Amino acid sequence: MCRLFAQVSTRPERARDLLVDSDFSLLRQADFDPANPQKDGWGLAWFDADGLPRVTKSGRPAASERERFIRTADEAVSTAILGHIRAASNPHRDDAHAHPFEDEGWVFAHNGTLTIQREVARALGPRKSRLKTDSDSEAYFQQFLKHLAATGDPSRAFEACVNEDWRLWEDCRASYPDADTPYTSLNAVASDGKGVYALCHASRRGLAAHGICHGDQPWSVMSYTLRGRRFALASEGADSGEWIRLVPPETISAVPKEGTVEVRRRRLDLASPLGPVPEVSRT
Repeated sequence: MCRLFAQVSTRPERARDLLVDSDFSLLRQADFDPANPQKDGWGLAWFDADGLPRVTKSGRPAASERERFIRTADEAVSTAILGHIRAASNPHRDDAHAHPFEDEGWVFAHNGTLTIQREVARALGPRKSRLKTDSDSEAYFQQFLKHLAATGDPSRAFEACVNEDWRLWEDCRASYPDADTPYTSLNAVASDGKGVYALCHASRRGLAAHGICHGDQPWSVMSYTLRGRRFALASEGADSGEWIRLVPPETISAVPKEGTVEVRRRRLDLASPLGPVPEVSRT
């Protein structure tokens, strides 16, 4: 049950209040619930003055590296910032498998498990050589970049990932007798430094049923807030202010434009060769 965070603003800013200081900050979520610790790594990504990604991440628990996390949050001054704390669904707990991932000027973080990682990796074509780990989330990232190159639109790229997963599932589901869908959640945040883009969608339950700090918020439903020239998106509200919950399946984008942040939400009508795509938040 990883936790995601993203911020975009019209001018370079920190996100320390939501990453560190608030009652439900990303760092606080790491050990807020002793029964559900986020202990398998953390990472922050942002963009420097030249628009190049900078990523600091660790395979160690965020709660045990509190001072380093805080130093990194203070260092991250940018128009786009991503954060992630990890509760791993696979056995690899090291720096390389921590999120966010970075490639071709993009950074990407994921909450969920891509069950058909091998099939997605094989379908990457030449992009398969860009994989640096055996992480299902990195395979998903490269799948996103593949479809982004084809569509030119992050929302359409996310939708294409979902559609491809279900096409692949039609042929390989017999190889996964313990799963009834090709993934748990495809919740993800991505940024090229010019905006923040996300998908909110889960087809079956993952490692938990609800948020860490908000027991009434389903694990798979993300929330956002728009405060003047600053937009933030998170797995769950990172402070006691007003957060708007998404209604999955949907994509959301936030892009600075003319002194404000333009937010666009797009509901998805997902279907597969096997019928309607399930959405766990509705069950």
